[in-house]
This record gives sequence, structure tokens and C-alpha cells, in this order.
Amino acid sequence: MQEFKLTKEDKIFILLFAGLTLLYVLPMLISNCPYNDDFSRILKGNSWDDDGRLLPSIIVRFLVHSTSIFDPAPLPLLLSVPIFTFGGFMIKRLFIDVDSPYISAIIALGFVFNPYLVRLFVYQLDSIGLALSLVLLIIPFTLAVPESGKKKISYYAKCILCIFLSMNSYQASLGFFMSLAVIELVHSVYKNQFTGIFKTLLNRVIQLVLAFAAYKLFLKLFFIANIARRAANAKTLNFSSDSVSVFFDNCLRMVTAIFDSLSQQQTIILALLLVISILFVVHLYKKNITAANISAGSKTALLFIVLAPLIIFVFSFVHMAFLKGSSRVILQVLTSFSGLTAFLMLVPSWAIKNKKILCWLIVPVMLSAYGFSYISGNLVKIEYDFQQPMISSIVSEINDTLPDNRTRLYYSGYLPRSNYFKRIIKIFPIMSNLDTNNPWGFKYRLPYLGCALAKENYQDIEQEPLKAKIDITTLPIINDSYYYTLYKYNSDLLLKFK
Repeated sequence: MQEFKLTKEDKIFILLFAGLTLLYVLPMLISNCPYNDDFSRILKGNSWDDDGRLLPSIIVRFLVHSTSIFDPAPLPLLLSVPIFTFGGFMIKRLFIDVDSPYISAIIALGFVFNPYLVRLFVYQLDSIGLALSLVLLIIPFTLAVPESGKKKISYYAKCILCIFLSMNSYQASLGFFMSLAVIELVHSVYKNQFTGIFKTLLNRVIQLVLAFAAYKLFLKLFFIANIARRAANAKTLNFSSDSVSVFFDNCLRMVTAIFDSLSQQQTIILALLLVISILFVVHLYKKNITAANISAGSKTALLFIVLAPLIIFVFSFVHMAFLKGSSRVILQVLTSFSGLTAFLMLVPSWAIKNKKILCWLIVPVMLSAYGFSYISGNLVKIEYDFQQPMISSIVSEINDTLPDNRTRLYYSGYLPRSNYFKRIIKIFPIMSNLDTNNPWGFKYRLPYLGCALAKENYQDIEQEPLKAKIDITTLPIINDSYYYTLYKYNSDLLLKFK
């Protein structure tokens, strides 16, 4: 690894970056509300093993002193701050030449300013895995490539291990690595470092392929396959004409979903930064293509960097399009979009030498990102506060029926949304899939608030229909409210949201 001897400016950068990151996630720390999977983990002790995310499982188990998962929130999100800070410091040392630690800190925050990453911060317990999955992928770029054969083996082993551990933290971040490889290529051209430029890119591809193969083999180990069932059973598209069509359909759906999910302001800011990045790479191409002292391989690299903004954007989602069953776009898995946001913040620092002009550009970008983060955190809290009295009322009504350990609750429909939520999604479509009203999560929210029914006695009849058709007009009504009706159904209960 490159020697990271801390200077006074480095220390200022680290403190400022950590402070800015803490402020960025502050609304989630303040709201401190369990969200969907959090309820399952708190009530049943479920870890991330089934998803093949073994590293965060190990860390959180250590934090809660148990092999079962309890609730250490907001500690996981707090611990993600120093992890992100380490990542930001590496990005500064690798790609940022600005001599002001204050400006550098804002630029380095680019990979954290991923709007889809904010969507994942609302999970109380997932933040450590998310932070590690991104920051581990930065480490290989800080490792110096040795000359000798034995040291090269050690170098490759370290790079592969970092990628492997990242996949054990959150697999969807994998595209961030290749985005960094393209950023590394563009930065090398910017610094006129053409020696071995294409070989370096090829090395990154090899490292990624070997790490991916190692991870897939790891999942096939019988004792791992038994605990990481979902990850072990994940399938990629086959090589066939039909699969190619499915792949491009998946890509098109993801691109459409990305553009449809952003607010008008987010779209304008990203478009502005994208235009700057395109102008910059075109300038680099024109500046270097006529130089007599660069090789044919370097000229090929120059052609490649012209497409860098597009390639980095594609890397934010393309690996997800290879998965079978990815026809349903889940935007919150786009952690690799951090590669694009990092690139779009780095390019102005390379292209604009006037610090005042640079500040006038990046500070509004930062404030816009903070505004979105605070709106997201507050929205989760508002939805939680809106739904909590309703769920408490349902729990009281169920408990008043004096259920025994065989009484089941059949339910259908969704928890209602607050009027504030309905307003927000008109501006921020990305929040429309903030499924705080998910029926799957509802069955955990009831016992979380003290429902007397056994944990296994909840059934969503829209997902698991009953064999016999129910005529609700004949059922005794326990309570009929504005948002739901609770019925007595033989010895069981039926809850229907309106």
C-alpha cells in the first residue's frame, strides 16, 4: 500500500470528512426507526447469512455478543462513518490534487452522495455492510504494483481478497470496482501517465474475475451453501440469443427506472456534471491524440476515455442485469451508482483550477445531496409515526379477543400512507418504493409492539391465499375504522386494510 503519512492537511481533511459524513447520515440517526428487514432481525435474530453477506453478520454478531442478531442501532450507522472516512481519504490520495482540505473533503464525498445509497441508510442495521462493500473496493487501487514475481502474487492475493470481502458485504456494489478502474484510467491520462495504462485496466478486470470466481466457489462449500442459500442459488443468464434479449431488456428497464426515479433538481445537477465530464474527456482526447510520443495502445486508451462517463454509468447497474429474475427493478440495490457520483465530483477538480469557481459548483451539489438525505430520514420518521398508532390500535384489539397460541391472523392489503408521503413522491419518485407499508414487514411490526399471537401465526392471504373463499359480509366485525376492518373468522381473525 502507498505510504499514507498523515500531514496537517490530511488530519484536517479526515476530521472534516468524518464530520460531513456524520451530518449526512444524521437524520437517520435521529429518526432511529426500524425498517422492514430490521423488524425481522430484531424479532427473529435473522442475520445476513442467507444473502451471502457473511462479513456484516460476523461484525454485528460481535457487537451484540451473540450468534443471534439483536438491536445495536444506531451503532452500525455510526461505525459506517469512520469506514466511509477511510474510503474518502484513499480517494483524496489517489485522485484529488486540490491543495485545500476543505474543498477536497467535499469532492471526496462524491461516492457517498449516491441517492440510492441514502435509500439503504434507512435500514438500521445494514450500514456497516454497505460501507465496507464500497470502501473495500477502493483499497486495491492504493496498493503499489511490485516488480518481482513473488510480490506480485501477494499483490494479486490482496486485491482479490478485498473484492471477495466486498462481495461478502454487499454483492451489488461490485460495479463500483470497475467504475474506479475507469476513473483510474481517466486520471492517468489527465496526469500524462501513459506507461502500462491499458495493462493496468486489464489487471483490474483479471482481479475482478478471479475474485468473483473465488466467491462463487466459496458459496459452493457445503457448510457455506447451507447458510447462504439465497446467494448460492442465485443464477445468471445463460449464453443464448434469448438471454441476450433478456439482458438488454433488463438494462433498458434499469435505465428507465433510474431516470424516472430522480427529482427534477437531481436530474439537472447530474446532467450539468455529466456535461462537464464529457467536455473534459473530449478535451483530454484532443489534447493527447496528436502527441507523437504516445503508443498505439495509449491512443486506444484515449478513445476509451471519451466513452468513460457512459461506461461508468453502465457499470452502476449492468452486473445486476445479468441475474435471472431481475425483471423487477429494485433501485435501492444501485450502490454501484456511487462510481458515477464519485466521477462526476472528481472531474470538476481536474478541469477547474480556480478554487472559487470550483466551490461555486460543488457546494450547491453538496447542499442538494444533504437536502435529499434529510428529507429521506424525516420521511421514514413521519411514516413510522403515522403508522405506529394504527398498529398499536390493531394490537390492542387483537389482544382484547384473548387469543390462544393457535389463533391465526389473516390479513390483506397495505398499511395506509401519510399525506406527506403522497406529496413527497411527486417530487422524489425514488421514494415511491419506500415500502414502510409492506405486508411482509407488517407481520413483524405487530409482535414488535406486543401482539399476543404466536410469531408464526400471521398470514398474508394475498400472497398465500386460503383454500376456502371468505364471505366477509357474514363475519362478525370486531372493529371498523377509517383505515381497516378487523373481523372474527371462526376461531381466528381477519384484518382487511381499506
